[in-house]
Amino acid sequence: MRQVFSSARLENVERVAQLLRDEGIEVRITDGRSYKGNRRTTTSYRDRDAVQPAVWVVQSNDQARAREILRAAGLFESTRPGAGAKLTFTSDYGDESTRTPAQKRAMRIKLALLMGIVVVIVFEFIHLGRQPVAVPPPQAAEPARGPFDGRVSATPPALAVAVLQKELGEIDMPVACLAVDRRDAPLRVRAGLRTPPSLTVVAASDCQRIPDEERGSVHRGSGRKAMMVDLENFRASSPDAGSIEYTAYHHRMWAKYKTLEVKRIGGQWRVTRALKVVSP
Repeated sequence: MRQVFSSARLENVERVAQLLRDEGIEVRITDGRSYKGNRRTTTSYRDRDAVQPAVWVVQSNDQARAREILRAAGLFESTRPGAGAKLTFTSDYGDESTRTPAQKRAMRIKLALLMGIVVVIVFEFIHLGRQPVAVPPPQAAEPARGPFDGRVSATPPALAVAVLQKELGEIDMPVACLAVDRRDAPLRVRAGLRTPPSLTVVAASDCQRIPDEERGSVHRGSGRKAMMVDLENFRASSPDAGSIEYTAYHHRMWAKYKTLEVKRIGGQWRVTRALKVVSP
């Protein structure tokens, strides 16, 4: 006979023995239960010199097959001197190798160090989260180029965005068709606007201006009602000030005209006041 498995837990030994018996291998258990069904010994994991229950293969020609079966079941060979082919359970059977007090103490130290590292990382994230995020200042808007004698000049794109952003909030149509200086509003201007989801902003050429009050202006692609918005006649009085005319037109009976005073304050164009308003 040759011993192939031992464990301080008799239940594990009996399971291994039954596993091998199911494969047709004749085995015997030593230091097992008494005839009354109780343990014959009270072996402890800490008592390394105590005799443990073991499984023995009776027929020598079954030993190799028994070892293969145990390996396939998740067992591994012991490396202790003198153990020979003795096998022991892995954690699949709930049996793990014992640790010495020094090993347990080392494990506790490692866990404490890991916890300390985790705490430091958490505090670093909290600290970074509380730091104010630096927001870069907005880029200065382009000033007016003149002439500064009351004549009409090209509307700076940043000025067009500032005026339209303020005035589009009054539009109650689903589509706003934008023109700047009697041309389609540049894509740069349209992209710079923050409009509500209920308002679609398109170029003026995408819409049809209809004077008939029963129909009114519409968006060509969808046929939805549209407001024709024109921004023109910018007259600069200085690089940072001037006036501009704003028109919102739906049909001949509904149109709004404004002359607005504009100034570049802190590097940004703003509508400072309405100089003239004509409403329907």
